[in-house]
Amino acid sequence: MHLSQKTMGSLAVIAVILCITIMGANGQQKKSECCKEVSTEKITVPITGFQLQRRNPPCVKAVIFFTTEGPKCSHWRENWVQDKILELRKLQSAEKGQKTDSTTVAP
Repeated sequence: MHLSQKTMGSLAVIAVILCITIMGANGQQKKSECCKEVSTEKITVPITGFQLQRRNPPCVKAVIFFTTEGPKCSHWRENWVQDKILELRKLQSAEKGQKTDSTTVAP
C-alpha cells in the first residue's frame, strides 16, 4: 500500500496537533493536593508551619497547618487559627532576628 506525500503530511500534522493537545491538557491540570474541606477543630499535635490557601475551586480558602502527622486543613476564620498564625509568625521573626544577631561582620 502506497500513501501519497500529501496524505503522509496530513497524518504528520494531525499527530503533532494531537501531541500538543495532550501535553497542554496535562500541564493545565490543577494541583490535586489542596484543601477541599476544612475543619474547625483545634489541632492538638505539634504544628511545624503553615501555609495560606486561597479559594480556587475545587480548593477552598483555608489555612494548611503542617503537623507531625501531616498537613491539616483548618477554617481561616477560627480564633484559634488566627492566634496560631500570629504565634508562628512571631517565632519566625524571632528566629530571623537570632540569625542576624549571631552573625558578625568584620570592618
